Amino acid sequence: MIVVFAIALMATITVGILVMTTEELQLMQNQLYAAQAMCTAEAGLNDAFARIRTNPSATSFTNTFNGGTYNVTVTGTPPTQITSFATTLQGYVTRVVADVTVSASSPYIIRIDDLRVNE
Repeated sequence: MIVVFAIALMATITVGILVMTTEELQLMQNQLYAAQAMCTAEAGLNDAFARIRTNPSATSFTNTFNGGTYNVTVTGTPPTQITSFATTLQGYVTRVVADVTVSASSPYIIRIDDLRVNE
């Protein structure tokens, strides 16, 4: 009877540890996918900065990065707000909005006045 109880107790502990480990792995995977979405959105923002530096009247565009896609919208004249919306292959999304000031002459210097993430 004691042996059966000990085996049942060890089986219960083993199952509990397996469940906790599975949950931790899922949490880590979610964090990785969210970080990928953030990196993709930041890539869109940096792409917009590069385009504005060569042509301050840049508008909206779409591109891919790291297997995901970002859609960038530039509004205002000179550009005053840049919105980068990224989607990863796994379906995770991140939105980054930057209020910027662009210098009046070449080389166009961009200053980020405000940066908001997933707002």
